[in-house]
Amino acid sequence: MNPIPHALVIGGTGMLSGVCTALAAEKWHVSVIGRSENKFRPLLKQQPEAIFPIQADYDSEEIFGLVQEAIEARGNFDLIISWTSNHKALEWICKLNASKVPFQLLHIKGSKRYFQDQEIGLPENCAYQKIFLGYMREAGETRWLSHEEISKGIFRQIGSTDTASIIGQIEPYEARPQ
Repeated sequence: MNPIPHALVIGGTGMLSGVCTALAAEKWHVSVIGRSENKFRPLLKQQPEAIFPIQADYDSEEIFGLVQEAIEARGNFDLIISWTSNHKALEWICKLNASKVPFQLLHIKGSKRYFQDQEIGLPENCAYQKIFLGYMREAGETRWLSHEEISKGIFRQIGSTDTASIIGQIEPYEARPQ
């Protein structure tokens, strides 16, 4: 493990921003991939010494060079948190992180993927966990999870040996908010 643990959060400027700031508060270096420069500002304002922006579209090829630069600057990732359905890009990022040191991948997925998932090829030193995002039921109504609920649920899974978990509820699927 690096002297200061290093996390990569893919899609970390929106609903995962709370995870980024929580990791930074726990003395992690947090490399964050996001598309919008404007969305990085609140993160950098809160934790400028620990948040390292990677502004790029994670579906573009430029991301690989930028991720490699983050690894060279702060060491391999001990943790990758990903909110992307681009499995090929995620596989490549995990290969870039290749070393003998184990790392954890928390792959965030929408509720639909609970029923229609696809496999992903990962290195042996990767502890892979799927986290499915569901909905909440309150007073007979359903609503989507808040960003805070999502971030807290994901943060609780860091270091977990679970292979899959659900934040909120997934079933009945038909009860999802519209």
